[in-house]
Amino acid sequence: MAAWISILAGLALLCFFFAGSPPPADTDYGFTWSITYARTLGLDPDRGLETALRDLAPDRIRIPAYWREIEAKRGTYDFSALDRQLDIAARFETPVILAVGSRVPRWPECWEPDWAARLSDVSERHRVQLAYLVALYARYKDHPAVAAWQVENESFFDYYAACPGLTRGIVLDEMRFVRGEEAKRDTPRPVYTTDSGEWSLWIGFAGETDGVGVSVYRAVATEYFGTLRHWYITPMLYWRKAQLLKPFIGEVYISEMQMEPWTLREIQNTPLLDQFKTFDLAQMERSFRYATRLGLPAVDFWGVEWWLWMKETQGHPEFWEKGKAFFDGQR
Repeated sequence: MAAWISILAGLALLCFFFAGSPPPADTDYGFTWSITYARTLGLDPDRGLETALRDLAPDRIRIPAYWREIEAKRGTYDFSALDRQLDIAARFETPVILAVGSRVPRWPECWEPDWAARLSDVSERHRVQLAYLVALYARYKDHPAVAAWQVENESFFDYYAACPGLTRGIVLDEMRFVRGEEAKRDTPRPVYTTDSGEWSLWIGFAGETDGVGVSVYRAVATEYFGTLRHWYITPMLYWRKAQLLKPFIGEVYISEMQMEPWTLREIQNTPLLDQFKTFDLAQMERSFRYATRLGLPAVDFWGVEWWLWMKETQGHPEFWEKGKAFFDGQR
């Protein structure tokens, strides 16, 4: 009898999290734009961002601030590249989530400068990272494009990259500093962090931020098992989990919705046929449909730089055109 009760309870739990569809939502759609990734693909990051904002007209975008580039020499800040990106967004009146810290979007994920990575004293590393954040916040606290802050990126999801020197204490102090400064404003801007959508509980910083962005990956490449497709993860799982955890972690949105291939080496050095194993036009269409069924307040796509690279240098404009058609259809 106990076994049957356990089986029925398990089935009920599976149905609760996986069966059905979330209610329709008025979702904002945006994307991440990475200066460093655009450069890696041979794109001009400023011209590329202008093209993306003009053609796609997203509701919002996320831009990472790369500590390694901004403070390559200790105590000397070069904000020029980030200035240009935020000014472009302001010109297009596109709200920006500014991702800050030492672990921010795009490989290698850990973006501390070499000099900071060499610091062996934990308290010294703590101090210099906070000094950088204070300087960055002071520069952009009144920038018209900055609509929200993201502090660190999947900071303790270490399956793919653990960042030496980044401690929970540093992350908490970063969050508390930014939230404390925002609380002084007449209209405080939200402060978020992010976590893995598939492989995390999302509650690591409960009470410390105004919400959590989570990832959605539908097809990933593995060395030994080929392409793994997360067909069994339904939109309902994200929506149910978001509703249950909202009282503890605030608003849940999709900060990283896979819209490019997952490759085992640099994407620009991977044959297109191998890229298309994890992401082709059919997968793009399925992923767009999936995004509209999530029932969450915002979905930010991951891979717009790749769409533009495919269009401008690889002879495959269909990804850009499909993305443009999606954004056009949301207006």
